[in-house]
Amino acid sequence: MYKLFLCVRYLFHRALAWAAVLGVILCVMMMLIVVSVMNGFVDKIEVAAKGLFGDVVIEAASLSGIARYDELIEEVRRQVPEVEAGSPFIISFGILRIPGQNFRQAIQVAGIRLPERADATDFEKGLFVQAGMDRPTFDPPPELILRRLEEDLEHLRRIRSREIPAGGDLPAEVRRLEERLDTAAAFHLESIQVIEGAPAVEAAVAKLEAERARLEKDDPAGEAIERVRQQLDDLMRKRFWPPENRAILGLGIPQFSFRTEHGDRIRIMVPGQRIVLTLVPLGRNFSTVEITPVTETFSVVDDCRTDVSNIDSNIIYIPFEKLQVLNQMAGEYLEGDQEQRASPPRCGQVHLKVRKEFSEGRNLQEVRRKVDRVWSEFRLRYPDAATSDVSVLTWRERQAQLVSSIESQRTLMVIILGIISFVSVVLIFVIFYMIVFQKTRDIGVLKALGASSPGVAGIFLAYGAAVGLIGSVVGTVMGWYFVVNINPIHEWVGRTFGFQVWSAETFLFEEIPNTVNPLTAAIIMLGSMLSGVVGALIPAIRAARMEPVEALRYE
Repeated sequence: MYKLFLCVRYLFHRALAWAAVLGVILCVMMMLIVVSVMNGFVDKIEVAAKGLFGDVVIEAASLSGIARYDELIEEVRRQVPEVEAGSPFIISFGILRIPGQNFRQAIQVAGIRLPERADATDFEKGLFVQAGMDRPTFDPPPELILRRLEEDLEHLRRIRSREIPAGGDLPAEVRRLEERLDTAAAFHLESIQVIEGAPAVEAAVAKLEAERARLEKDDPAGEAIERVRQQLDDLMRKRFWPPENRAILGLGIPQFSFRTEHGDRIRIMVPGQRIVLTLVPLGRNFSTVEITPVTETFSVVDDCRTDVSNIDSNIIYIPFEKLQVLNQMAGEYLEGDQEQRASPPRCGQVHLKVRKEFSEGRNLQEVRRKVDRVWSEFRLRYPDAATSDVSVLTWRERQAQLVSSIESQRTLMVIILGIISFVSVVLIFVIFYMIVFQKTRDIGVLKALGASSPGVAGIFLAYGAAVGLIGSVVGTVMGWYFVVNINPIHEWVGRTFGFQVWSAETFLFEEIPNTVNPLTAAIIMLGSMLSGVVGALIPAIRAARMEPVEALRYE
């Protein structure tokens, strides 16, 4: 009982002890914040990679791609029961333009199958119009698109009323924000008109196309056919294109959206708008054949976010079969025979989703080995399935360079903070050594009254453990609160002091990761409590070895 009494007394009546507690609090906070943010980076990469590639990727080394992909997916699912779903994928490159505007950007164009892709990846989780739908498509109901546009337009109006003061001269940056918000609202209203008028435009297009066909047969050189062609061209500029010519934008393409200083995402290019893609078909092995760029107009039908800015700012999704045709990967038929193919249709990759209980660690590696074995057998049976090497990789292996870079940074930061945190051990040691030095007479009295050496040592070890416990608990709570609110805190610092550490334009992710792993917090707490005991160990041993007579004679 005397051990507990003295431990509590020293803790609450010694200012030096609270200096040690403060040191532990700061060290625990730093360690928890850094480790949580760095772990958040890795977790975001995992979510983004699985959303884009699935758990296992079968990928051709050359542009010639993989043929018989549907048969391959069926074979993998039959022989590897851990695989839940699969979907073919094409990635190509092109130039993105907006009709009537001076906008050009190099872009990645991904060909995907919807809704099949939602079964193989987490693609649907990042959609705007079709958020929460298990079976997204390139042809969502017009009423759903209109509802999302109207909700987003109302969101724009709320932001405008909050950010733009009424009357008076406005600073340049506020005027710039006002112009961008007004532009976004105009695009929303235009898209609403396009989608509401789509049925009438389609009926007029069908009527004019029938008229043009009749005139091309009866009066191909007359003035009437030119007039019909001009009317068709005018309608095409207003058309909400059919599903095969629709696109889903990555939410982050420059000038298509932006974020306010409060973190609000403002969409400018919204569903209903039109874009033009120019691609160079690279899906064939060209030798003497001339490569001719192809241009197609698409209507935007949705947007998608992965929260990884360098993906969202550089990709557009279009229907898989459409990109096959544009990239000359749709297969070739023998001349005069529309049933027998000279070469089968191909894709660039096959993405596989693994059942949740097998989607991590060694289980996923074992699934990858099984899929690799199935591919080897499949290629022997169908030699035309690929004309180049094909790799079978997990999502982590495919993103190994990026993941390992962040994990190395995390390890380095943990080592640095570990060295810094060693200061808390030294601080506890110095403070406890001084306390032992000051309490020499008290220790002599305790030993003279019959206290054992282990009992005296136990007082100071318990003292150190209490300092570590209090510091770790308070530091963990404060660190947890800081991480959870790190984005609002960062925005407040930027508004108040004009200093911003994080920028979505510079860093990989749009927001600072703000989740804490309970296991990580528990390990840091345990380490902090041990540091308190280690720091108190030498002073406790010194106190235990004191002789009662010498301690009582101490002045």
